[in-house]
Amino acid sequence: MKSTPLAGLAAAMALGAHAQQFASSSTAPTLAFHPLDAMVVTATRSSQRAADALRDVEVITREDIDRAGPISLAELLQRQALAEFRGTGGAGQPAGIFLRGANAGHTLVLVDGLRVSSATVGTTSIENIPLELIERIEVVKGPLSSLYGPDAIGGVVQIFTRATSRPRLFAAAGYGSASEARLAAGFTAIEGATTVSFSAGGRKVDAPSATNDRAYCHDPDRDRYENAFANLQVTSRLTPGETLAFSGFASRGRARYDGCADAQGAFADDRNVQTLSGASVSSSMAYARGWTSRITVGQGRDELSIEGHDPARFETRQDQAAWVHEFATPAGKLLAGVETLRQKVLSATEFTQTRRNTNSAWVAIDESWRGNRLEASARRDDDDQFGARNTGAVSGGIPWAGVGLFTATVGRGFRAPTFFDLYAPSSDFYVPNPDLRPEHSRSREVGFRSDPLAGWRLRLTGFDHRIEDLITYVFPTMQNVRRARIRGLESSAEGTLWGVQLKASFASQRPRDEDTGLRLQGRALRFGRLEASRSFGAWSLSGGVTASGERFDSPAESPGTRLPGYAIADATVRYAAGKGWSLELVASNLSDRRYEHTIGYDAPRRGLLLNVRFEAP
Repeated sequence: MKSTPLAGLAAAMALGAHAQQFASSSTAPTLAFHPLDAMVVTATRSSQRAADALRDVEVITREDIDRAGPISLAELLQRQALAEFRGTGGAGQPAGIFLRGANAGHTLVLVDGLRVSSATVGTTSIENIPLELIERIEVVKGPLSSLYGPDAIGGVVQIFTRATSRPRLFAAAGYGSASEARLAAGFTAIEGATTVSFSAGGRKVDAPSATNDRAYCHDPDRDRYENAFANLQVTSRLTPGETLAFSGFASRGRARYDGCADAQGAFADDRNVQTLSGASVSSSMAYARGWTSRITVGQGRDELSIEGHDPARFETRQDQAAWVHEFATPAGKLLAGVETLRQKVLSATEFTQTRRNTNSAWVAIDESWRGNRLEASARRDDDDQFGARNTGAVSGGIPWAGVGLFTATVGRGFRAPTFFDLYAPSSDFYVPNPDLRPEHSRSREVGFRSDPLAGWRLRLTGFDHRIEDLITYVFPTMQNVRRARIRGLESSAEGTLWGVQLKASFASQRPRDEDTGLRLQGRALRFGRLEASRSFGAWSLSGGVTASGERFDSPAESPGTRLPGYAIADATVRYAAGKGWSLELVASNLSDRRYEHTIGYDAPRRGLLLNVRFEAP
């Protein structure tokens, strides 16, 4: 009997459930360096081994997250994926990530395959995605607009929420500095052909003031942050050739922040209340031998309520659907898909337009012959505000036996202006510009990934990234007046020496405004990380140092906006007590270094967190 495919999560959700089957448990005590045998889906929108990906893929496992301790998602991406970020304080305060020097709005963030970004500001509120909600993360750098459409100029960060394909029961509780308390629990149960995964938890931290004396508005009180989250995934095999899946998640954060005092010098009780959520269903079925289909539909939401002196409300709803076909070929696979994205903005302040619809079609190939590899993709996005945009990318890989794999990539991308850029309410200091053009990019990359040599692996990537028609504020409006070029080299080496697992990552880049020759705001010329881990029976010790050079918090390299370089250390001591129990003491910023990512906003100081974990497979 023929089954009718059902709708589901935007394009990659079904693949995301498949990728999570390979997520390892949290019982491993040592560092899980770049897991080349792990299955990933983000680089090609099809399942493949990380070792076979021609793009640079970083896999952040649950083990990496457990060792992270009292840090944010942005800080985790900095440690594990050589990302830079621009933060505005501690827990729950806004932060944007930079991949290879691109702007925060040039990185697409997906949660279980769903877009949950704000259409008004154009970024995802990663500060309200708690680490306890995450099973694994895949980070792919470089031009990916030809697979994912707008906003993927710099790369894609895909987050998979807590779920596995095997029975599991877990719980964790932690307490630490600034009266921080964390709690999370969940399970995976299998009954016949149905698998159910659920998790929930929360966090409270009485964080110090997000600002310091250099901020325009500084209230010295403490800025408390609270978060609660939950996720549910249900997967059922209806027939030997069809799988139906549901996925849903929600994360709600409440963060106090420092507003300005009134005429009498009194501060308001200012607070952001933000909810990120998504729900979807998906169907994957085999029509014939070598032909599978995934139909997906879902909705992602970003709801922000600002309370206090200047109240406001913004909400973005994104309805998403895709139909993707995958065909086996003699040398690999061919993919073809159609997608639609419906964005809607609801706000207490009036926008002149509140809807944007984008319809897309794309094709991609992943082929191999005599060890040589080819990945290519082409996409057409038809936006009802800006018309059609064509993007494409080609990657090639040539192996050298006993040495490694040499790769090269070229690609084009684009990013549409945000609703705030185009249609926000006018004021004395801001007038929207509905005539803005999309930003577009041209990128080139070359890379080398070594074969294992005496237990060591080396990876090098050189990149040249050009962005034109950059949207910039020129009083009193936004204009397409800038061009940027980011050139650089990323490298990493990992292996074992005297029983100690070591990993070193380093980036050197030249992020420049092509018109002025000055450095792009918030970017360092050099940054990196060194980490190590060793086990001693039931005990394990791991730690690392994250370092960054100086940056300027202005587009003009003004001396008063110079942010000095910094180096911060972290460490984790873990004891596996047996029968699924473990105890961890995690420390971040061990030397209590004071530094800033943004002028007037202190980065988190020293933090300690004691965790008790239980996991029963």
